[in-house]
Amino acid sequence: MCGIAAILSFTEEGKKRVPRIAQCPALLDHRGPDNQHFISEEHLGMAHARLSIIDLSAQSNQPFYSSDKRYVIVYNGEIFNYKELRHELKEKGHAFHTEGDVEVLLALYKEFGKDCPNKIQGFFAFCIYDRDKKIFFGARDRFGVKPFYYYANEDLFACASEMRALKHLTENKTIDKSALFAYLQLTYVPEETSILSGIKKLQPGSSIHIASGKIEIEKYYTINIPTSYTAPTDPEKKFLSLLEKAVEARMVSDVPVGSFLSGGIDSSVITALASQKNKELQTFSVGFKGNSHFDESTYAEIVAKKYKTKHHAFYFTKEEAENEVENFFNSIDEPFADSSAFNVYVLSKKTKAHVKVVLSGDGADELFAGYNKHRAEWMIRNQRTKTLLLKNSGALAKLVPTSRNSKLSNKARQLARFSTGAKLPAGERYWRWASFYEEKKAAQLLHLNAAEKKKFNELKQHYTDPISEDYNSLLLADVGLVLPSDMLVKVDRMSMAHGLEVRNPFLDHRLVEFAFSLSANYKIDGRTQKKIIKESCAHLLPEEILHRKKHGFETPVQQWLKGVLRKKVDELLLDKDFIRHQHLFDHEEVKKCVKKALGNDPGDTTAVVWALLVFNHWYKKHIL
Repeated sequence: MCGIAAILSFTEEGKKRVPRIAQCPALLDHRGPDNQHFISEEHLGMAHARLSIIDLSAQSNQPFYSSDKRYVIVYNGEIFNYKELRHELKEKGHAFHTEGDVEVLLALYKEFGKDCPNKIQGFFAFCIYDRDKKIFFGARDRFGVKPFYYYANEDLFACASEMRALKHLTENKTIDKSALFAYLQLTYVPEETSILSGIKKLQPGSSIHIASGKIEIEKYYTINIPTSYTAPTDPEKKFLSLLEKAVEARMVSDVPVGSFLSGGIDSSVITALASQKNKELQTFSVGFKGNSHFDESTYAEIVAKKYKTKHHAFYFTKEEAENEVENFFNSIDEPFADSSAFNVYVLSKKTKAHVKVVLSGDGADELFAGYNKHRAEWMIRNQRTKTLLLKNSGALAKLVPTSRNSKLSNKARQLARFSTGAKLPAGERYWRWASFYEEKKAAQLLHLNAAEKKKFNELKQHYTDPISEDYNSLLLADVGLVLPSDMLVKVDRMSMAHGLEVRNPFLDHRLVEFAFSLSANYKIDGRTQKKIIKESCAHLLPEEILHRKKHGFETPVQQWLKGVLRKKVDELLLDKDFIRHQHLFDHEEVKKCVKKALGNDPGDTTAVVWALLVFNHWYKKHIL
């Protein structure tokens, strides 16, 4: 796991930018604290910050040249089948001088060219340059675990793991208002765009080929929903076998591997399987001391006790949380306001003191219908009478204060969201339930012109149009939107802020493909969600875990807005001069939003105020 950057010039003007690559290792050193290096040639610059996991020797430092110096590579990720690939490539005549996977990847490209990503089991973002033919090739893993930002114009092409390095290479500072509009609703920027105009993200499962200044992007991997489903033989046995293999593959490392353990179904299953491979497994959880609504650590300890793991339960007080908030804000590279990212930030920081690599349960909710919105959608499609009753209960829900601060107010909030969404067409409903803030309310905060509105609508339709009568289309939409834009960004950025690698067994591509070969009734029905996980793994889980209701990885945002962050709210959201200087937000509407968020009936306005706060902190740090 590492940080990468590269720049390729097409013109004399572009060549002037190449020396800037020298500063990129320092900009990415949090992702790779073990070694930083760069190369700068006439038309090419490459930079790398290394987190040493496989082959800890200096021989695998990067940028890495082939033995004949024809090829050079920078690579971020892990190839779990690198030993098998190494054996296959040896039989084809390739010689190896290191024990690492980076040399295997380079040989893989030399042997298979642009088809090499399909041979890889793992996650990655990499760039390879053929110095003889002047060809650049890059690729990103199937589901977007690792980031790949890029920028191109007539003078140059540049790419990087993080926007801070790419912005340094390009000096791009223009806000994309359509992306900002989506961010205010979702609390993250969708993968199809970025917060800065001109900066793009190579899409998951895609590669990029550049020769003679011509850029070609190709999709090498796509998941499709079957036109009809065939009932598999013993699906629970097959699922468990695939998951066991995925966990085993992700234990490959030259350093110890631990496991995040929240006490939910997904992390508990991963921990159970990992503990069978490592009897001295270390597990890690985090909780808010003295606040049971935001603390799942008790459940984590139940699992840890069952599997006799060396468990580290990190509890932090209000004062400790306050001390970390500013560091957390400063770590954000592109505006990202999923508030649970703070929990991952602190958990990663504390975990890194013990291990360099951990497993996590990310991906299971998107694949196997684990979210509340999945339950709500199933009800609308299958329980018409109950849906009609709840659909007309929105007014009743408004009689109770709505927020995420307690069980009762959260239930009222969920009921109000259900009532609103149930009245919408399927695609609009999906977007509404993926969002924290309604589109019409976001439009009061940020006014778009016709061109910006058109661009936003096209962005939204990209995700909503494919939703069909097949319930799996809803899950596939999550794999395209929520997973790479929210969940994987949260884990990658927050863990790599501390040089910690996180591996996701549920995102083994063979397991994902199996998941989408199953009809929805293997995932959700009137009684349960993530059915096949629970049925396959019931023997692995304590009763308290198997039958507990889903609980999000929540953060006490409103408390912080009223307390430790109140000064920042005043400075960044209520300062009329600052807001007007941006030429982005309507100051009066921001004031109204803040007032509601700090009141007794905040609804979801706390989420949008948090999003505004994150954005304006980032704006002041990176744009002004």
